[in-house]
Amino acid sequence: MLKAIILLSFCLVMVSAFLSAEPVAMAEEEDARHGLGGRWNVVIDMPGGSYETPVEFVVAPTGAVTTTVLGPLGTFRIDSTLGRIDGNKLTLDAETSFGKLKINATLEGDRLRGEWFRDGFITRFLFSGEIRGLRDHIHVGKPYRQVFDAVLHHIDSAFYRPDFNGVKMQALRRRYGTRVAAARNDGEFLSLMRTMLGEFRTSHLDFFATPSWSKELHPPSAAGAGESEEEITWRELAPAVGYLRVESFDDGPQAVVRVDGAFAELSRYSSLVIDLRGNGGGSLSAAMRLGDYLLPNSQPVGYFVSRAGLIRNQARSIDQINSAALPVFRGYYAEDLAREMANKGALMLTTGGRAERAYRGGVVVLIDENCFSASEAFASVVKETRAATLIGRRTNGAMLSAIALPVEGDWTLSLPVWDFRTPRGVEVEGKGVEPDIAVTYREGEDADIAAALKFLETHASTFQKKEF
Repeated sequence: MLKAIILLSFCLVMVSAFLSAEPVAMAEEEDARHGLGGRWNVVIDMPGGSYETPVEFVVAPTGAVTTTVLGPLGTFRIDSTLGRIDGNKLTLDAETSFGKLKINATLEGDRLRGEWFRDGFITRFLFSGEIRGLRDHIHVGKPYRQVFDAVLHHIDSAFYRPDFNGVKMQALRRRYGTRVAAARNDGEFLSLMRTMLGEFRTSHLDFFATPSWSKELHPPSAAGAGESEEEITWRELAPAVGYLRVESFDDGPQAVVRVDGAFAELSRYSSLVIDLRGNGGGSLSAAMRLGDYLLPNSQPVGYFVSRAGLIRNQARSIDQINSAALPVFRGYYAEDLAREMANKGALMLTTGGRAERAYRGGVVVLIDENCFSASEAFASVVKETRAATLIGRRTNGAMLSAIALPVEGDWTLSLPVWDFRTPRGVEVEGKGVEPDIAVTYREGEDADIAAALKFLETHASTFQKKEF
């Protein structure tokens, strides 16, 4: 959780528009004099890993620096930011919802090296890391209007709702087209595009620069078995209570094996706490395998419908679909699901009953406002099937399935293409999943864990478990 907070907070430290009354545009000779302006690939070393994102620096004649993170949008608020370069010394300061963050770096030709830290005498030593940058000489920009038109084409063709959530596409094109063409740099263009996408009022819709990975900057390693081990961990919480932490839902055989390994050890406990707090979502494998242990028999856990699926079922929205007539998908892997969705356009997912021995004890699932996407789908299944008791706070309400589409000019569009409903037809997108037992967050203590242990102790006699 701490790793995710630090990562997302830092990603936004440099997000758009900060600085001075100086005009954003700058002369080319000033760019050359300061040696910083343009697009860079920047790596931030975080606890447990590294994060790389494209960053644009715009330098005013006074040395004031406008910095825009061009990578995927984060979730933390920025109240104010100041940046400046003096000679070859770059300083950036930001007031964020995570506190004060500072960057000190040195510019050496096409390289940038320095440190980030949380402001404060003590916290500087607790929350800090290295930052490295390399000027992007590979990127070849395309006219912003050309990129804009390509993005609208993708939305018009595959956005999950044919009514575009009430957006009039032609009017949208007219209102933003001229402004986009007049954008003076990537930061201005990105800000306009995200403002436009915000009118669709949906999750999983974003626009960002495509990272250009650099071996010289030590990019994050490819996903593998180690990643699943890090995202799925377990331990004893109390003498009769096991604890399973799922930080994200990984995809692939290693995720299935990891869940099996967890329950091989946790099956000896009469009760179990599954912690999904801060789980940003992910894919299919771990979630489907968890269902096998919590649901003794195969049963529906939700359905997806694409634009093509609506057409095939002669429906204008997912709520007009007869879910009982949908073809069934029981697989574990996202690649298989995507192939079936491409063929059929609508599928009911089912899981349960495939574990050698289902878990028979009492189960609590912890949720909060930082649960997104797949973790919300899992929580909704738990709630409808009564497979566990939800404790915590309402989830975020961002439950759709999206794809990443490359757009010319080294940009990427994240586009929601499948709508989702629970087996009973409940919409999670925009609403979230309410806990069975609401707990108020309190600084300095884990009230959710305390509530879970109290619930499990109170209801211990009602949990019928045949063997451990």
